[in-house]
Amino acid sequence: MSDPMALIRAEVMAQPAGERLDYALDLIAFHLDPLPAFYDGCAALGLTLVNADLRMLHALDRRRGRFVSLNALLSARCLDRPLDEWTTPEKVVGKIGMMRRRLVQRGLPVEIETWRGVGYRLTAPDWFRFESAAADLHAARVAAQ
Repeated sequence: MSDPMALIRAEVMAQPAGERLDYALDLIAFHLDPLPAFYDGCAALGLTLVNADLRMLHALDRRRGRFVSLNALLSARCLDRPLDEWTTPEKVVGKIGMMRRRLVQRGLPVEIETWRGVGYRLTAPDWFRFESAAADLHAARVAAQ
């Protein structure tokens, strides 16, 4: 991958002119590390993921219910590396599959959907938040009994 920024630039420019700035700012927000509460919630749920995977999960969760492009997830995954060391989009696809399996194994009410050629979308009940997930999940299970 010679210039990963070219893909991101093209993605921003593909947006309607009046929405480009907000879209670009949203992409930058994906590059910010998740808050400690997100990490703590994932750990409490037994989601043992490396930092790059947690950043991708966080990017999906921040846009819950909306599709996140493969390029945006690649950016979130690789933000701590120089551009010439970024991984390939295929790595993101493989890691999404791994995250899906982990979410199912942990019995979490979270699903990652694919829209081929567009990206991925995380869906979950309104009450579920990774940041407070352990307590919320326990309360929901108790209420269901």
